Amino acid sequence: MFGKLLHVDLGTGAFGDHVVPEEAVRKYIGGKGLGIYLLDSMTVPGTGALDPGNALFFLTGPFTGTIFPTSGRFVVVTKSPLTGMYVDSHSGGHFAKELRRAGYDGIIVTGKAERPVFLWIEDGRAELRDASGLWGKTVDETVSAVRGMTDDKARVAVIGPAGENLVPLATITIDSDSDQTRAGVAGRGGTGAVMGSKNLKAIAVKGAGAITVAEEGPFREQVAEIVKAINTNDQVHTRRIVGTSSLVESMSRTGILPTYNFQQGYFVPIYGIVSTNMRHYTKRDVACSNCPIICGKVLDDEGHAVKMEYESIALLGSNNGVGDMPSLARSVRVCNQLGLDTISAGNVVGFAMECRQRGILPEAPEFGDAGGQAALLEDMAYRRGLGALLADGVKAAAERVGKGTDHFAIHVKGMELPGYEPRATWGMALAYATSDRGGCHQRAWTVLGELDGYLPRFSTEGMAATVKTIQDERAAAYSLVVCDFAPYEQERALACLRHVTGWDITEEEYLAAGERTWNHTRLFNAREAGVSRKDDTLPPRMLEDPLPMPPRGEEKVSFGRRELDRMLDEYYELRGWDRDGRPRADTLKRLGIEARS
Repeated sequence: MFGKLLHVDLGTGAFGDHVVPEEAVRKYIGGKGLGIYLLDSMTVPGTGALDPGNALFFLTGPFTGTIFPTSGRFVVVTKSPLTGMYVDSHSGGHFAKELRRAGYDGIIVTGKAERPVFLWIEDGRAELRDASGLWGKTVDETVSAVRGMTDDKARVAVIGPAGENLVPLATITIDSDSDQTRAGVAGRGGTGAVMGSKNLKAIAVKGAGAITVAEEGPFREQVAEIVKAINTNDQVHTRRIVGTSSLVESMSRTGILPTYNFQQGYFVPIYGIVSTNMRHYTKRDVACSNCPIICGKVLDDEGHAVKMEYESIALLGSNNGVGDMPSLARSVRVCNQLGLDTISAGNVVGFAMECRQRGILPEAPEFGDAGGQAALLEDMAYRRGLGALLADGVKAAAERVGKGTDHFAIHVKGMELPGYEPRATWGMALAYATSDRGGCHQRAWTVLGELDGYLPRFSTEGMAATVKTIQDERAAAYSLVVCDFAPYEQERALACLRHVTGWDITEEEYLAAGERTWNHTRLFNAREAGVSRKDDTLPPRMLEDPLPMPPRGEEKVSFGRRELDRMLDEYYELRGWDRDGRPRADTLKRLGIEARS
């Protein structure tokens, strides 16, 4: 039965098994859903994100480690030091499969160690080892050292110096970009800072156990059909060649690509960072565990491997005026090795560059200064100089700098926006405003629907229903813990879930699990961070300034408070929330959620 977790109390050094009740697993499935269930039930209300009492969860799903394609992912759940809210940060790679083969469906970390330690798990056995000699090391250095102390084939989750320095943009990185298999990053919301606050430098896992399923034969038959659908999908073919960078040119052409700190939606020197140019520099392709998509693209920076993604290209490239791939790879390498989220960190650097442009921070680099960007990123990870001012995120930076800089501090609820300009894609405007972890594109991605004509562009019509539907479905999928890029029919996925678990779960029950997760998270955020309608908003720039559109910026589009309010009213009604954005009692009763005071 799925739901056996290893509980590690770093304060006492004690280990124990935590078995999630079957009723809770059926209601929340795994991954994201179990994350909010566990975080809410195991964390004392009002606990600070960097307090020892804040629990940190590494969670898989029922498909993890099986032959289901893209099932190599897992999620880190905790209270975010960046936003003060719930955060689930997802990662690919090979760590999750190894954890399940070692006998656990997840890990719960509580307390704080007296000195730096790392956790070593091997085939059902766990121990804490001294990591004092690892403190201060980069990601690659730590992965190599931990493998040398455990097993050269161990899968390792580590923090870099940014996590040690409690930077709320800090990531948890899985394995190394120099590996022949794909590394992963739990990037958003500062999970690395929570790990650092506990003096936990790394978790290493090695397992040789089998992952059993209830009905092997029927499961294989369904998986074969899903793999066939993946292998014949045109978008998958594109991702195999150029990965997520395939979006760069189309986003710029349609006015959606963040440029010069979201001052416009297109980048003129685009061809230095488009997918074909990235392909020119790509040294090898890498995949997560049991994934036929193979979307990972690894470049070289002076002999060092660097994994590149669209979001990194958008936020560290066009957003900051950096237009050539080798220089961009250098900045991504700094983030990957020091453990910084490329989305948030790139956004913060863009803010500093605009401050320089406006004469507010003359010591900041100018737009287009790739070397200055790389140096500033390093200073942020170590909290040095100007980096110390910026290290806590763009919201905190604007509060410290003042002088009206909050107008162009690009975040929602404290989390910096990713690579899609909301004035040019109104579905994303609502998705950002209502996201359960702040400025995030992975809760409801409406971009291609708007560009392809399935959704009306520059219109509020039907957007609330679309965003809610996608949010619920994605919350359920992230509880299974599968990849956004896997094109599969939901009916087949549910058939696979039955064959793996033995549950006879209906589509209605599955989507209700996603809706339950979404509402439970909203309650947690309302209690812990005071989230309400006032917070379901966008940066002032998005609501007040017209957006210059390609090709020359002569045409402009606007998105205002009136449009946002119209969508929020409809969205709240569809969700069963009151006018202030709080779930009503009848909604909680229907979904079986017990509100915690």
